[in-house]
Amino acid sequence: MLGIISGSGLYNMGRMKERHVNTPYGKASLYSLKLGGEDVLFIPRHRPDHSIPAHKVNYKANIWALEEEGATAILAFYTAGIISKYKPVDLVLLQDFIGLFTPISFYDSFESGIRHADVSRPFDKGLCDLVREGAYSARVQLKKGGIIATTRGPRFETAAEIRVLKQMGANLVNMTAAYEVTLANELEVPIAGVAIGTNNACGIRGTRALSHTEVTTAVKKKEAQVKSIATYVAEEVL
Repeated sequence: MLGIISGSGLYNMGRMKERHVNTPYGKASLYSLKLGGEDVLFIPRHRPDHSIPAHKVNYKANIWALEEEGATAILAFYTAGIISKYKPVDLVLLQDFIGLFTPISFYDSFESGIRHADVSRPFDKGLCDLVREGAYSARVQLKKGGIIATTRGPRFETAAEIRVLKQMGANLVNMTAAYEVTLANELEVPIAGVAIGTNNACGIRGTRALSHTEVTTAVKKKEAQVKSIATYVAEEVL
């Protein structure tokens, strides 16, 4: 069964039934629905009313709850600022991430042994292949090679920070991806990520101010395409 996580502007995937799951990390709220006739678990990470900022999302409870409730794979959608290579409203399949500024782990103790997750391939190849197939089937252009850096938020990044991230190899930036990808890898749940390039990051486009409205406007333009990809993957995931 597929678990889907989405962010700004992607709050509704269809007819949804809310359920609450108690985890060792607190209560998680998720939704049950059907896509293409298949059961799916869905978490809008900021809640449908966008009441939870990125730095307050209970990532541990969310990822734990998806695995606990039977998700065998996770498809995560992210809104992202564009540092290079892409243009606004591009859909980008993620290849790697930079999470140096976002420490998080289920491994809070080494009392039972030393554990370090291998994230040399953070996004599952088989699942990414399904995402590409879904995009092709829906005639959706999906760019490749996304390397997303994650910052804490809730403020947008400074121009100086974007310059540093670009030098480190990032071509996208957001406030959530590294948390979820890290935790999914620790639980060994396959994950794929798709970013919606919503705007050029600070300093990339001069002095024009960034706004959340710009983000949600870009997402609305891609909502139908995102649902088409998610539906295809839901039908293929065992």
